[in-house]
Amino acid sequence: MNGNPGPPSPRGLPQAAIEEANRALKDAAWAEQNGLVERAIAAYRRVLQLAPQLHQAHNNLSGLLLGIGQPQEALAAARQALALQPDDAMIHGTTGQACLACGLVDEGIGHLRVALAAHPEMHPLRALLADVLVDAGRLEEAAALFQEVEGRYLNDPKFLVPAARLYGRVHLAGSAEAAYLRLLQLEPRRAATCNDLAQLYNEHTHFSKARDLCLKGLMLEPDAPVMWNTLASAQACMGQTAEALQSYRRALELAPGHAATRSNLLLAMHYSSEVTPAELVAEHRRFGEIFAQPDAAARRFPNPPDPGRRLRIGYLSPDFRSHSVAFFFEPLLDHRDHAAFEVVAFADVKGPDAVTARLRGKCDEWHSIVNLPDPVIAERVRAAGIDILVDLAGHAGNVHAAALAWKGAPVQVTYCGYPDSTGLDAVDYRITDAIADPPGVDDGYAEQLLRLPGGFLCFRPPPQLPELTPPPLLDRGQVSFGCFNREFKVSQRCYDLWARILRAVPGSRLVMKCLGAADAGTRAFLLAEFERRGVAASRIELVGFIASQQEHFGWYRQVDVALDTFPYNGTTTTLDSLMMGVPVVTLAGRNHAGRVGASLLARVGLDEYVAADEDGYLALAMELACDPDRLLQLHGSLRQRLLVSDLCNGAKFMPAFEFALRGMWANWCRRQGATLTPAQQAMAAFDFTALPPR
Repeated sequence: MNGNPGPPSPRGLPQAAIEEANRALKDAAWAEQNGLVERAIAAYRRVLQLAPQLHQAHNNLSGLLLGIGQPQEALAAARQALALQPDDAMIHGTTGQACLACGLVDEGIGHLRVALAAHPEMHPLRALLADVLVDAGRLEEAAALFQEVEGRYLNDPKFLVPAARLYGRVHLAGSAEAAYLRLLQLEPRRAATCNDLAQLYNEHTHFSKARDLCLKGLMLEPDAPVMWNTLASAQACMGQTAEALQSYRRALELAPGHAATRSNLLLAMHYSSEVTPAELVAEHRRFGEIFAQPDAAARRFPNPPDPGRRLRIGYLSPDFRSHSVAFFFEPLLDHRDHAAFEVVAFADVKGPDAVTARLRGKCDEWHSIVNLPDPVIAERVRAAGIDILVDLAGHAGNVHAAALAWKGAPVQVTYCGYPDSTGLDAVDYRITDAIADPPGVDDGYAEQLLRLPGGFLCFRPPPQLPELTPPPLLDRGQVSFGCFNREFKVSQRCYDLWARILRAVPGSRLVMKCLGAADAGTRAFLLAEFERRGVAASRIELVGFIASQQEHFGWYRQVDVALDTFPYNGTTTTLDSLMMGVPVVTLAGRNHAGRVGASLLARVGLDEYVAADEDGYLALAMELACDPDRLLQLHGSLRQRLLVSDLCNGAKFMPAFEFALRGMWANWCRRQGATLTPAQQAMAAFDFTALPPR
């Protein structure tokens, strides 16, 4: 937005002042061009002392102040420029950016629209305005910003790059793909376009297309770490875990400090039955060592250390949208104690939807952190006065786990979205339970484990469910096993055991419903895994993504017995099965990811379907397959059993959850010198027997 201010007008100024102003102006321009920001700022301020009528100097100063994170001073400078030259579209652009940085969204949008009307070729400004509109839930307006001028810029890569990204954010996948393909026509050797289009394909279940495009891009730039990361994501989503781990490690050889790739590696390691718990612990500790920010973690907080006051609880996640995490987050909003807790969301939601809007309406404050660097996210949290920050993602979803190292809140907690440690000493607690994390595993975590007494999750069932039906075995005469978990959770040992089950139960089949089933390359890979284990492809029914929730649930009517994955269990899929009356067989593993099934089934009183080993898993599956009467009884009763269980009782769950939050806060206050009452001491000791019975 910066331009070159003209020389100061001599009117009213002595010659010496004019000459000094000119020297300062030249110095400011030179310093700005050479990236000497502080020197440029000082020079512009000197110019404006001598010639305050130079509107462009005010404008340039504003842009520089924005760049160093001083939005209030930047806005003041921009407004001075605008007062001197109210019709200058460039100044409107700078003012709009400063308004947005100060949280004045509506005013900022107005200024940016003025700037774009005069300068439609300013595509970075168009992208900024579109992102602001998306964050405000105004998706159609955001898309229109690009659609209205698309015909003028179809040969301009500087337009097509932000257009494609924006179309992806507003769920216009076809338009995004067309823009990327046009970019590849214009610049066929632009490897970044291969990567961006591959990411789009990954997001829309075209995993083998994404893999192939990455391989093409790597022929152009074989040492591009971001391309290796995208390739690994495609391979993981196809269920090719070993290949994905190799690609992630190659990406980290090229860029060892890339936090998102290292998070992706950590998540993918849980999919493999060949990775040991000790290897997982070591890799998480390595993450903590690489991304530790001891100076940031040691900073003092201005939060009043009053253990009894109303607390500001921040929740950090990319999954405030149609995602399984929302099923477990919404009960925390619906059943919280409003008098004791405020809720502030920090949303890294790149594609908001109706669920985003619903969750946003239940929070006291909402902050979009899309595309913000890790330290800036932490500063946003600190500026919001958050007392306890609850991370709902960990290393899942290619998000900002490393932002937690910058310690944005006095107390930091990880919960729900990721089945392991963050590896960061800056994260104080991890909320779990004694089944998912039994005594003796604590040393594997960077955080202190806080075990809730009645299980660590609370589930919000969908408001409408299809009617229950008898098990299909009664009509088909042959048993149908099923698994609706993602394909990457099916490990090599899982394939081995499922093949044993199918061979042991004559005429049985397996229904696999997973995102990758819609992708030809993934389908071929999945079927080949069974065929090389002696199970014909005709016995495997693959079902891809179904947008309608009712139709999705309807597929459970095709399943007699659900088989859980290992070493990474299902969570929402297990509860979906129970809601549709389908019993689930799970294998209790050696770490949290492999013990969630045991935790969930225990909450519903179904411990008998938790196997201690693979032979026990096989025996349970065969026992159910051979007992039609038992299946008929289960298919008719499991839904009600789940709905009346503590798993779905938010009113009972939240007092313990909030008691735990109070205990964390009481401990921090005590370290600041506060004196605790006996009740607060019980909270600080996480003595849940002090909770009133419900």
